[in-house]
Amino acid sequence: MGLQTEATFTLYGDFTASSKSFDIPHPTKPGMRLRYGVLEGPEHGVYVRGVVTSNVIELPDYWTELVDSNSITVQFTSIGEPNTHFVVKIEDNKVYVDSEKGNINAYFFIQAERKDVNPPLLEYIPTKP
Repeated sequence: MGLQTEATFTLYGDFTASSKSFDIPHPTKPGMRLRYGVLEGPEHGVYVRGVVTSNVIELPDYWTELVDSNSITVQFTSIGEPNTHFVVKIEDNKVYVDSEKGNINAYFFIQAERKDVNPPLLEYIPTKP
């Protein structure tokens, strides 16, 4: 059984847990709750997502200072009809997009690794407390 409390706190530094989840009121079933787990991976990643209908996706103004530019991944899901969307280039805090059919209409998901923190140590032998 874990600690259960309602509070807001700020932690600077690392936080270690065997799993991470959050519990929220159910949005459509009164009296019920939802418990979600947190996606985990071998990096401290950030993402932006949305819909693109032109040849340019504007990234948040903080993006270039927050992420390693060599770690950026862009994914597209076409809307309305099959179409292959692709990245032409990423430059000046913008993602330039084109498509096989010439029309741009897709959901996008862009993720990258944070460069302001050290990558997590993936495999290690724990030290005794």
